Amino acid sequence: MSNLIQNIIVLGICWILAIGGGIYVTFVEQPSEMERLSKAEQVANLKQAELSVLMAQMSESESLSNGVVTRWNSRYKVMPRTLSSEDVIALLNGLTEKGFNPFNLSFKEHVESSQFNKFVFSISGRGDFSAVYNLIWSLENSRALYRITDLKLNHFDLITQDPQTLRQRMDVVVNFTFDLEAFYGGVAGLSAEDEMDGAPRSAFFTSIDPTTNLPPVPEHVLPARHAKMNPFHPLIMENIQPNTLNLVDMDKATLVMVAGTDAIVEWEGKTYTLGIGDAIYLGHVISVDPRNGTMLARLNKGGIVDEVELRIKTDALYMQARGNVELTPNQ
Repeated sequence: MSNLIQNIIVLGICWILAIGGGIYVTFVEQPSEMERLSKAEQVANLKQAELSVLMAQMSESESLSNGVVTRWNSRYKVMPRTLSSEDVIALLNGLTEKGFNPFNLSFKEHVESSQFNKFVFSISGRGDFSAVYNLIWSLENSRALYRITDLKLNHFDLITQDPQTLRQRMDVVVNFTFDLEAFYGGVAGLSAEDEMDGAPRSAFFTSIDPTTNLPPVPEHVLPARHAKMNPFHPLIMENIQPNTLNLVDMDKATLVMVAGTDAIVEWEGKTYTLGIGDAIYLGHVISVDPRNGTMLARLNKGGIVDEVELRIKTDALYMQARGNVELTPNQ
């Protein structure tokens, strides 16, 4: 056999082996390696997603933690180390001197625990809504730590025919009951100022803002000192407010003259000059019309808003002369 044929055979065998190895690598080795690499990539992506979620959770936890720490550092409630029931009763007596009749107070229980101690009182009575609101506001927003539970309010119908009593009772009277918890002896760090020296902590219950070396609480972070509305006040009142200020009564007044933006009215034998915005009984003046000789007022009659107009009393001929001037051709 010649060398040429031998070389061709050797090259053919090498070519067959190369093609077979390439086919084996391409169709056997590479798919399994690609599957392994794909699974490894999926695992890496999952771990990256999990890491992103953990980072987001850690950021959220840090934000919540910072908020809790901020609220903890900004706490303003003070818990005395010692407290007697007489301290609480003295404070309540000071807050209920006016606007209450009756005001009943009874001791309910004394609770001791490893975290704090507290006195519990049952309170009931009757008073003006504004006075009851002020009592609750003072207890819940004072430096001393109080908690009001089971608060119940209901309207009390005051039946009287005495005008003087009605004048004094423009504020709605309500019956109320609630339980009051007065805390003291808390664990270290619970009170806003555990290192205070000087006066005993029980003295903190003698006024609304008893501390002297704590920064004042900004008013804008506390609830409104006075109620913006009285939920017990009827929208439509059965009795209209009496005319205690002796203002002009539109239902009994007479419009005498209109001079510019002023209206001259007569009421109960006297003459009054009224302009836009001036107060009258149950309302105020909203317009004065010198051309038509009228005055318009808006009144609130116990919750019913009404507009009342006064007009100068003139005959039809005079009113016709006050009309628009029209030119007519000469005859």
